[in-house]
Amino acid sequence: MKIEVDGRQYEVEGGKLLDVLLDLGFSIPHVCYHRAVGSYGACRLCLVEINVDGEWKVVASCSTSVEDGMRVRTNSERIFELRKGIVELLAKYTSSDLVRQFAAEFNIEVKGERKCILCGLCVNVCSINGTSAISFEGRGVEKRVSAPFGIETEYCIGCLACTNVCPTGAIRFENGKLMIGKKTIAEHEMARCRICGKAVTSEKHAEVLGVDVVCDDCRKKITAESYYRSYKIR
Repeated sequence: MKIEVDGRQYEVEGGKLLDVLLDLGFSIPHVCYHRAVGSYGACRLCLVEINVDGEWKVVASCSTSVEDGMRVRTNSERIFELRKGIVELLAKYTSSDLVRQFAAEFNIEVKGERKCILCGLCVNVCSINGTSAISFEGRGVEKRVSAPFGIETEYCIGCLACTNVCPTGAIRFENGKLMIGKKTIAEHEMARCRICGKAVTSEKHAEVLGVDVVCDDCRKKITAESYYRSYKIR
C-alpha cells in the first residue's frame, strides 16, 4: 500500500503506524510501546497527524493501523507543542537518561527525581507472560509500580522480561533481587552454571523453562569443542 508522510510518498506493508514510520527512518519518540508487548497508548509521545476527510486529526501512532492512501504529518507545529507539553510533565516528576534526552530536545529543565515514568511496559509484559507479579498502585503523582499489596511477591519467576523492556532502567535485578528504586519486589535463589558455577538465572525460571543451566561462556566452549571433534573425525 502507499502512504504519504510529510509530503513524500512511500510504499509500505500493513501494521501499526508507529512501526511503519520507525522502519522508514522517522524519529518518533515513544516510551510505552514495545514491539514485543504491543500498544498501550499511555505516554502519547508518538502522536502524529493523519488526514481524515480533509481534516488533520491527532492520533497515537502506536495504536493506529496503516491504511492505503493515508496522509501523515510527523513534525507539524501542532505535534511539536503537544510533545513538548508531555515532555514537560515527564521532566517535572521523573529523571532518567531517556527523559533528559527528550528534555534537551525541547530545552526543558529536568526537575524530577525518580526514574520510573509509568510507561506500563513492565506491568504489561508480566501480564502477557501470565505471571502478573507486578502492577500499578496509587493514583496521580503517587502512582507506582509495585508487587500486589506493596509486599514482596512469590509469583515472580525471575524471567526479567520486565527489566528487558523498561526504557529507563527503573526496574532492575541485583544480587537476586528484583527492585524498583530502593524497594525490593521479589527475591530469588539463583540457578548456577553446572560447569563453572556462575549465576545464570533464577531457580524458578530455570524450573519453568526446564533447561540445562549452562552460562553463555560455557555453552560457547561446549559448541566449539563439539565442532572441533566433529571436524577431526572428518
